[in-house]
Amino acid sequence: MNRVTLKELNMNSRQEVISFLKKLWSEEEVDCPFCGEKLELLHKKAKKDNSDWQCKRCNKTFKALYLLDELNDKL
Repeated sequence: MNRVTLKELNMNSRQEVISFLKKLWSEEEVDCPFCGEKLELLHKKAKKDNSDWQCKRCNKTFKALYLLDELNDKL
């Protein structure tokens, strides 16, 4: 699995990234920004952690905490 970076997301604003992360954390249905497939929780059974998501079709992993760190470092 490939971890997605903030640069790869190509989101235009900080608010857009924050909105994406909030949807992930609230476990709303979110489409993969690359292929449009629904993202799934990465740790369904083991940890019950809602910060890591994956796209089965394009094999990308969205680690929300890493994306937030990148966003904060960008300031």
